[in-house]
Amino acid sequence: MAKYNYVTCEEGVSQYDDYDLNEHRIVPARYVKAKLAIDAGNPYIEALPYPRTGRNIISSYSQTMADFDYDKIKSMSTIDKILQIRSLRSIRFPLPFHAELELSFYNALITSYRSRHILHSDNDKVSYSVENQEFAASNILIGDSSASTDAGFSLIGYSGCGKSSAIQMLVSYYPQVIMHTTENGEYFPQITYLVVNCIPNSNFSALYDGIGDAIDKALGNIKPIYSAVIMKIRTLGAKAERIREYVEKFAIGIIIFDEIQLIDFSHTRENSFDSLLTLSNRTKVATAVVGTEDAKAKMFKTLRTARRVGNVINGNMYCTDRNFFYFLVNELFRYQWFDKPVTVSEEITDALYDVTNGIVDQLISIYIYMNIDFLNRKKKPEINSKYIYAVTNKHFAGLRDVLENLDSDFSDYLMQEIKENAKLELDKIEDEAKQLKEAEKILNNNSSEEKVQIKNVVANITAIYDEYTPTQIEDAFKKVIRKKSSVGKAEREISKLVIEQLTKQQHTRSDLHKKNTPSVIQMQNFLGIDKEDK
Repeated sequence: MAKYNYVTCEEGVSQYDDYDLNEHRIVPARYVKAKLAIDAGNPYIEALPYPRTGRNIISSYSQTMADFDYDKIKSMSTIDKILQIRSLRSIRFPLPFHAELELSFYNALITSYRSRHILHSDNDKVSYSVENQEFAASNILIGDSSASTDAGFSLIGYSGCGKSSAIQMLVSYYPQVIMHTTENGEYFPQITYLVVNCIPNSNFSALYDGIGDAIDKALGNIKPIYSAVIMKIRTLGAKAERIREYVEKFAIGIIIFDEIQLIDFSHTRENSFDSLLTLSNRTKVATAVVGTEDAKAKMFKTLRTARRVGNVINGNMYCTDRNFFYFLVNELFRYQWFDKPVTVSEEITDALYDVTNGIVDQLISIYIYMNIDFLNRKKKPEINSKYIYAVTNKHFAGLRDVLENLDSDFSDYLMQEIKENAKLELDKIEDEAKQLKEAEKILNNNSSEEKVQIKNVVANITAIYDEYTPTQIEDAFKKVIRKKSSVGKAEREISKLVIEQLTKQQHTRSDLHKKNTPSVIQMQNFLGIDKEDK
C-alpha cells in the first residue's frame, strides 16, 4: 500500500461531500486520520468518512417538501394537488433510533476492517470487473482468525416504522465503492456496504444469489458477472465459499439484509443462518439484519446467535411516545391541501394515534387519504376525529384490528424475551434510554427557522436555475450549513454557497470503455483523476 496523503475536513463534513453519491457510487480514496491509534495507517478505515453526530443526524435523516407553498394551493388544479399530495411519500422525519443506527453502522465497519489484514502477492493477481471491464489487483483483504466476531447489528421493528428508509438515508452518506492505489499505481477496490433485499418465501440459497447481484450493481456491471456465477452453484456450502472469495477480493465491509422476515424459515434448515454467520467469522465481514419482531424470534433462537449479530436496535420504540407522535403530526400538518388551514388539536392527534399506533408510515398513508378525500368531496367535511375514522374505515378496512393484534403480539414477545434472556433485555432497556434522550434532543432542536431558510434558498435557486430539483438543492443546503464557517451567514450568502456546492458535485462518470488501453489508465479515467492527483 502506498503512503497516502491525508485531507482535512471541518467537523461534520465528509471528505466526499463534493460527490453526489447517489449518482457517483465509485470514488477514488481520500483519507482522514483515524480517531484511534490502533486504526492509524489502515487504509480501509481511514478512507471512510467520520460518522454523523448530533444535529447533523437530525438534518440528514430529514427530507422536507421544500417547494410547498400553501398560498399557491388555491390556484392549482385538482390533479396537480393530488400529485403533490402523493409526494408526501418522499418526506422523512428524524426518528429516535437514527442516532444509534448511525453509530452502530460505523462501529460495525471499523470493527470489521480492524479485524482483517491485506494479503499481497508480487507473483500473481486477482481479476475483477467494473462496469463490465476487467482489471487486476495484487491485494485481497482476509480475516484475522484470532479476532472476535461481533461486528454487526439488528434493526427490528414494526412494518412501516421507518427501518428501510433509515437504511437508505444511512448508506447515502458513504461511497459504496472506494478505489485505493498501490505504490506502483495499481488500483484495488473496497466495497463499503451491500444492501440485499430479501425475496418473499425465499431461502438462504436465494440470499447468497442476492449478494452476488448486489456486488454487480455496486460495481456497475450491467451484464451480470458475479450473480451469474453464484446462481450456477447448486449447494449452499459452495455458494458460501464463493461469496467468501468475493468478500476478500472486494474488501466488503458490511452486508445488510433488509426485510429478513420474508425468508421462509419453516423450510430452511436450522443451521442455515449459522452458515451465514460462519462466513462472517471466517472473513470478518460485518452482518446486519433488518426486519420485524417475527423474524427476530425465528432467527435468534439462541443467545449465541443473537450475540453474533451485535446489538439490537428497536425501530418502533418511538411509537409509544405520545409527545413524539404529536411532533410528527405537527410536522406533517405543515403540508395541507384543505380549504382552510387546520390547526392540530388533541382530538385530531388522539384519533390519528388510535388508527396508526404511532407508526410513521401508517400516519403518512392516512394523512394522504385525508387530503385526497377532502379534495374529492363536493361538500367539504370538517377535519376532526370523525373524519379521520371515516377515511381509515374506507381506505384501510380492518387496520385497527391488525394494530390491536400487533400490540398484543409485541407484549407477549417482550415478556418471552425477559424470561429467555436477561442480557438482551438489558440491551433493550439501554437502547430505550438512548432513544428517549434522542427524542428529547430532536424536540429541543426542531428549528422552524432552518425550514424557512431551506424554503427560501430553494425558491432563490429555482428562480434562476432549472437544472436542479428542490431535493438536490435541499441536500446541498444541508452540506453547506453543517460547516462551522456557514454559521451566522445571511440567506444570500448561503444561497451562493449552495450554488457552489451544486456546481462542484460530480455527476458525470468518465468513459471506461476505451479498448486497448492499460487497466490503470482506464481506472484513472473512470475515477476522473490525473496522474498528479494520485
